Amino acid sequence: MLALVLAGSAILLAAPRGVEPLALPLPRVDAPALARVMARDDELARAAAAVELDVDVRALGREIRTYNEVAAQSSDDDEFARARQRVTEAASKVGRLGTDLEKLRAYQLVRFLGELRAWQLTGVMTEELRALSGDFVDALSRSGWCVPGTRDLVVGERELRVLFKKRWNTMVGADGEPLLLTVDEERVRLGFLVNHPFVNNDAPGRGVTDPAARERLVTPQRMKLLERLAAIAPEYPADLARGIALYRVGQYQPAADAFRRHLEGRPDGPYALHARNYMKAALDLSPVPVP
Repeated sequence: MLALVLAGSAILLAAPRGVEPLALPLPRVDAPALARVMARDDELARAAAAVELDVDVRALGREIRTYNEVAAQSSDDDEFARARQRVTEAASKVGRLGTDLEKLRAYQLVRFLGELRAWQLTGVMTEELRALSGDFVDALSRSGWCVPGTRDLVVGERELRVLFKKRWNTMVGADGEPLLLTVDEERVRLGFLVNHPFVNNDAPGRGVTDPAARERLVTPQRMKLLERLAAIAPEYPADLARGIALYRVGQYQPAADAFRRHLEGRPDGPYALHARNYMKAALDLSPVPVP
């Protein structure tokens, strides 16, 4: 009798149950390696404050600040384009002064973090924060990176650091060493963005407050981010994440198909039980096929 009870319990435990998926999984990150990168940035920032940088690097720093101010305050496309062009021209004069460029970026990064912490405490948008980050504070609200009605961030310091560095690199056209983000930094950045997609000023999701409508608008961007994340993190459960994203917008049959693909490729992996439960939930909500 006891054997039958135990056997029945095992069957019940093994049977999937419909569970609504919530957050997308995060990629694995080498935390000690990431901590070393952050410590090096802090060291470079201190070095930049202690010794005058190359004249062309300092000129680039000034043009970056001007660009950010224009991006934050001006709606004039021509003025924005001119500011962007001046950054490009200043960056071209720097050449291969890699170490000084790293110092400039690190210095502006650490200043940005300090100014953002001050904004969280006071709510005051300083000229310095604007010059360092453009319309980033507005982006916090647009992208849902700030708890509505508060200055409490859902983005942590390591995510802030890599987001700032990526934006800085894009601004100056840095596409090589030593400014490239490490693989762990990219994993942090993409892992954050697939859960909290960025919404820029021109995005159709700007100003949309309905959560379901917002999810539909950001889903194409999320899918592209998942492709990029899977490319640098082969162990990442990309099909599971795709299924969750599709489930969120009511595409239940495609979501179930994605969960099935995950199980076919990783039947015994750490997310197998989740995938089975999610797939059942999706199938339960899928339209019944007409015979």
